[in-house]
Amino acid sequence: MAIVTIVDPIHAAGVARLAAAHELIMPEAWREDRRLAQTSMIVVRTSEISDALMAGMPGLKAIVKHGAGVDNIDIPAATKRGIMVANTPGGNNSTAVAEGAVALMLALLRQVREMDEVVRTGQFDQRWKIRLGDLTGASVGLIGFGRIARYVAKICGAGFGAEVAAYDPMLSDDDIRAASVEPLDLKSILQRDIVSIHTPLTPETRDLIGAEQLGWMNRGAIIVNCSRGGIINEPALVAALEAGAIAGAGMDVFEQEPPPADHPLFKLPNVILSPHVAGVTESGMKGMALHVADVVDTIVAGAKPATLLNPESV
Repeated sequence: MAIVTIVDPIHAAGVARLAAAHELIMPEAWREDRRLAQTSMIVVRTSEISDALMAGMPGLKAIVKHGAGVDNIDIPAATKRGIMVANTPGGNNSTAVAEGAVALMLALLRQVREMDEVVRTGQFDQRWKIRLGDLTGASVGLIGFGRIARYVAKICGAGFGAEVAAYDPMLSDDDIRAASVEPLDLKSILQRDIVSIHTPLTPETRDLIGAEQLGWMNRGAIIVNCSRGGIINEPALVAALEAGAIAGAGMDVFEQEPPPADHPLFKLPNVILSPHVAGVTESGMKGMALHVADVVDTIVAGAKPATLLNPESV
């Protein structure tokens, strides 16, 4: 049995699995719990896990990330302290995020928010003047081509007949072509009708899409980000949207979460926003929470999890 601190809320199915075999510290008041120093496992979603926090947990053996992205965890510090870091990518969460990205595409193309307003404000006859966009037959560019992007490619390609291309410097062109997707350079990807971002936030990808890159896009194009805030430079995005340099943006993630109340994106009509919930479906959250429990049990049993990110820690 281990003492497991659940920093951020997870699905009840995962909590029940963990509680059956371990002593839990729950999210409501974990920082004040007297058992915190004896914690051997942390389960975390989006909260920051810093070196200072780890220093107050001398018994900590592992940090298990609920999800794939680990930019909120100081992995070098964990490695120095001999603390394993593992994540839980894939499964239903990948399909959920992919569906979320496509939902934002469709919401922008079909002007869902604007059409709702047309009906609510008694402007029904505006329908004779409206022309909406199509995902069917559109050219779609994916930045990053991991699990989530591959599901997006299937939905857009097989489902809508879109022409899908991808940019991923970590993969060979043959790897991308094997998924029936065209490999392209970043500039060419940004010149397509729809651009969707699916890359982790790293020093190399921070501000990957800035003013210059947004300038490569077409005026009628849209961009969607369900990956991590900070990959699109937000001031540059606001400027491009205000100038009409691109048609719209769908943002599920932000550089600062929650974004400040006076964020300039809030004032723009050609933006659809959501609170980092693209992957928050019932099946996605349940599957990921159970995956977390599996990883915890693996580590407690003395084995290395398949998703260990810093093998040099052990």
